[in-house]
Amino acid sequence: MSMLINSTMLAVRVTHPLCFTPFTSCITTHTIAVPSPAAGQVLIEARGSSVNPCDVDYVEYGVGCTGGGGTLGMDMAGTVKAVGDGVTRLKVGDEVWADTGNADGDTGGMAQYAVIREAQAGLKPKTLNFTEAGTIPLVGLTALECLQRTGAPWSNRTNVTVLITSGSGGTGFMAVQLAKRAFGATRVITAASGAANIALVKSLGADVVVDYHVQDVFNATADDAVDIVFDNYGARGEADKAMRTIRPGGVYLLLPGGGGGALSKHPKPGVTQIGGFYTNSSSHQPLDELARFFDAGKLVPHVFAAFPLERAAEAFALSKAGHVVGKVAVGA
Repeated sequence: MSMLINSTMLAVRVTHPLCFTPFTSCITTHTIAVPSPAAGQVLIEARGSSVNPCDVDYVEYGVGCTGGGGTLGMDMAGTVKAVGDGVTRLKVGDEVWADTGNADGDTGGMAQYAVIREAQAGLKPKTLNFTEAGTIPLVGLTALECLQRTGAPWSNRTNVTVLITSGSGGTGFMAVQLAKRAFGATRVITAASGAANIALVKSLGADVVVDYHVQDVFNATADDAVDIVFDNYGARGEADKAMRTIRPGGVYLLLPGGGGGALSKHPKPGVTQIGGFYTNSSSHQPLDELARFFDAGKLVPHVFAAFPLERAAEAFALSKAGHVVGKVAVGA
């Protein structure tokens, strides 16, 4: 294990719970001790993180997701600076990324250093810089694992049509690319708003992008036209509207969120419903799969805006305001 010269670091933390906007009143940087890796853990010099909607929920309501130990940030990309006993896969100097969920200690990604389990950290894609890589883990894993639960890469189906209810947010812009470029969907339908955002989502692989300010994506979709619905927006009543569009043998998957969405109580016969999903951040293997897709050119990041640690409150405010395409980055 290598030794660090500095014993303290900056970390982004919440000064009091149930923080309602403005976030500048309760999200600040603090000087805390640099954590030390225990057995099976690695110390990361964090170079990139980002704001997820569940991060905002945690700050406002005390529920959602958090990096743990009081330091914010589920996402992290950086360099291994020290390793604990028993660490064999990673070494000092490795460039890694991780979803810090279920980690031990003061482990949030919005800090200069963080400790996580070796098993959680994957090698960062070579094609991404630290800022870009720090925006991907949570949304990338969520989109990957949700689509896989629907049977992706759908090798037992032909001419697969996938409908993703929101195509421009963090989970959505990843899901569009994964469905089309990585898993081979023939047709991807989604929703976004504004000419520039619609053009971006189409460039990522969407075949049809419905302007949700003009028309509901399900109203714009024909009966029995879709094999897979990935409802990553989760508005109330969406499952019932989706049923008309899904072919028998198809799948409706709901990603739980704050929109009040629920599985349909009257599903179409032959349609499978899947709900209650939570990302598994305990293994690096799904991250390694994402890294291969990035390095093969099948996936690209989209950083909407980037802020230093000292301006993390602004990043949270921007995310809270909505209309973010891709992700808002926060970095050291």
